[in-house]
Amino acid sequence: MILAFANQKGGVAKTTTCVNLGAGLALRGHSVLLIDADPQGSLTRYLGAQSPDGGSSLLGDWLLGRAQFKEVVRQTPYERLSYVPTTMQLISDSAIMEQAKVKAVHYLRQKVEPLRASYDFILVDTQPSFSVLLANSLVAADQVLIPVKLDALSNHGLPDLINNIHDVQDNIKSLDILGALATFDRKGVGQCERSLAEIHTYLPGKVLATSIHLNSKLADAAEAHKPIQHYDRSSQGFADYESLTKEVLAKCPRKAHAPLP
Repeated sequence: MILAFANQKGGVAKTTTCVNLGAGLALRGHSVLLIDADPQGSLTRYLGAQSPDGGSSLLGDWLLGRAQFKEVVRQTPYERLSYVPTTMQLISDSAIMEQAKVKAVHYLRQKVEPLRASYDFILVDTQPSFSVLLANSLVAADQVLIPVKLDALSNHGLPDLINNIHDVQDNIKSLDILGALATFDRKGVGQCERSLAEIHTYLPGKVLATSIHLNSKLADAAEAHKPIQHYDRSSQGFADYESLTKEVLAKCPRKAHAPLP
């Protein structure tokens, strides 16, 4: 299954969710590939990767045929969890992709389709603005998970994202919304409760039961370049991402290998 993490606003825990859900799935015996489709390279930096020499974009090299998959994929220190990194050079590569007209939004889809036999889950971290890169991610995906920060401003971009998803559904391919995921939740804070209620109006029946609470250990884990599962299993952040992993697997069941300890 190919799952894109999308929101046209930054700072909503999109990368954190992609990494930690991926780690949770891998621990349950699933083979997982993470793809960093954002030129800012947040996922790449989260995992501690260094920028390559020579202006390579890695993901862009693969998409544009300058490199084979085996040359760009990286193994994390964690079993069954791999990733494709990127650099700011992806901006230049995306400009090349845009010139391809009809093919422009299909580069990633063409590359990931043959990988379905190798990975149970392919998770794509996307650019926080609508672009040819986000369009590629949506066209490649089977489903979309939308992290939304619970504050007064973060919901404003949801209608535009939903419209873009509908454009893909209407004009290109089938694409489902797995759900909206509330992030930076704070128990008992009225602003969070109002924001969550508004998300329900935008996506009725599509808001996940799990929410990710504001938790300093998640930031600490990112600074240590580790998924929360490999950093602090006593934290609220770990409990939240365990809940998300279980909920995603309930909605998208896959046969797993033996779970890891």
